[in-house]
Amino acid sequence: MKMECDIIRDLMPLYAEDMVSEKSREAVDSHLEECAECKNIYIEMTAPKIPVQFSTEPAKSFQRYMQKEKRRAGIKVALISIGVVLAAILIRLILLGATVGFLAFDMKNAKIEEDTDVSHYRQYIGADADDRYSSKLGMDESIFPEDITSDMNVTDYKMVYYNPWDPQWLSYLAVEYDDAAYHAEIERLSSYPSDEYQGIYGAQDFHEGYELLAISSDPYYGFVYALTDGNRQIIYVEIIFCNYFMDLDYESYIDSSYLPVGFDATTDNPYREKIMSEHDPYKIF
Repeated sequence: MKMECDIIRDLMPLYAEDMVSEKSREAVDSHLEECAECKNIYIEMTAPKIPVQFSTEPAKSFQRYMQKEKRRAGIKVALISIGVVLAAILIRLILLGATVGFLAFDMKNAKIEEDTDVSHYRQYIGADADDRYSSKLGMDESIFPEDITSDMNVTDYKMVYYNPWDPQWLSYLAVEYDDAAYHAEIERLSSYPSDEYQGIYGAQDFHEGYELLAISSDPYYGFVYALTDGNRQIIYVEIIFCNYFMDLDYESYIDSSYLPVGFDATTDNPYREKIMSEHDPYKIF
């Protein structure tokens, strides 16, 4: 019986695939009807196989883990970003504070230099002036006399220099000339290619009794000009600064009648506010 079962079991794969002869089929059929053990083996052999399903999605627990890690990573990145931003702000505030402190210290310790001795004229005016007075931010001082000569009666003179962090100059020279020298100076100044000045720092005109002879104006740096009272007196004035305002209280150092009508170079002057509203303020400074 054992040998017969072995033969039948060897035939089962071919039998299941209908690849045996008729006689072999009849023999297998007959045996499976009589042998329960072989029949069970055949049933198990021919039973349909349920394919194993592999999920391509991660387990829910793994998903939760990954979500948690992503949140942690996101929070970490966010905290790092916030830290970097706060550090940058802190550094800027420290630098700003240091700059403001430095400027405040510099301004506190800056001294206003004032000189009324006309014999020092060449130290402050012209190409041969001392270094910090020679450039005057590129403004043209050729309106002023090159030197003080014996035929000039100087009635008033003052030089003021202040540099809290940006240099500022205010100078004026009032001279009485004899007739010949006066007319020669009028002719020299009349040939000067004067600039348009009205509207710059609110300037409108000059006070009654003064005639403008020549002017060099700059919408950023100020004015250099000469006036006459018509009585052989000529007043030369320069008021030079930057950043659209003066820290110097200029009205304390010059007769207001020498200044243009409407001139305003104080820290909150309307001209500066207008410029700042029309331009990027960072470009102004």
